[in-house]
Amino acid sequence: MNENREMNNDELEIDLGELFKVLKKNILLVLVISVLCAAIGLVSSMFLINKKYSSEATIYITPKVTEQGTIDYNSIQTNSRMVNNYMEILKGETILAKVADQVGMESYEEVLNTLTVSNPENTELISVSSETTDPELSQQIVSLVISTFTEDMMDILNLNNVTIINDAKVNENPVSPSVPRYTILGLAVGLVISCGYVFITFLFDKRLRTREEAENFLGVPVLATVPLKK
Repeated sequence: MNENREMNNDELEIDLGELFKVLKKNILLVLVISVLCAAIGLVSSMFLINKKYSSEATIYITPKVTEQGTIDYNSIQTNSRMVNNYMEILKGETILAKVADQVGMESYEEVLNTLTVSNPENTELISVSSETTDPELSQQIVSLVISTFTEDMMDILNLNNVTIINDAKVNENPVSPSVPRYTILGLAVGLVISCGYVFITFLFDKRLRTREEAENFLGVPVLATVPLKK
């Protein structure tokens, strides 16, 4: 039983030095496949994948000012607690359904899928951004979400403490796909594929090329060798 276990261990041994030699011997193949995959990633990111454009605006929940001209600390605390409520209202169906109608989208979910609403930590700021394949549409969505939100806050909740810090602008520079990222990703995939092919070919190659390999495999010394005729 121990002999069988030793044989299995021998079978699982891999000569890393020989593996490195095989990889070095096939370095041209590895480079060609890697460069080809990097080129595919580059071309895909530039011409095949739809570009996306983002627009962003920031609103501020302003605190109350006392008659003496100082900021009411209690209102700051209240605003901090209300930020999450405002964020949920911004992403709610009531507002987004109106936006969807104005921009020609089929449902509020479609608008919601383009929208990102976030709150920088320890602030009363709310960032609203939209990412679509049309830079003007992204800007339009953000502007309409904020304007509709502001109007509803005044009409329904009778609140007027929302101030727009940064207006949404049309950004002609795409935010995705990232050309460098896709190129590097393609290069990495090419390396994995090419090296994997070389390693698997080596592992499943059972040919005996040297005297030492023959002796190790057969377990008996080689008495003579016959040179190849050239």
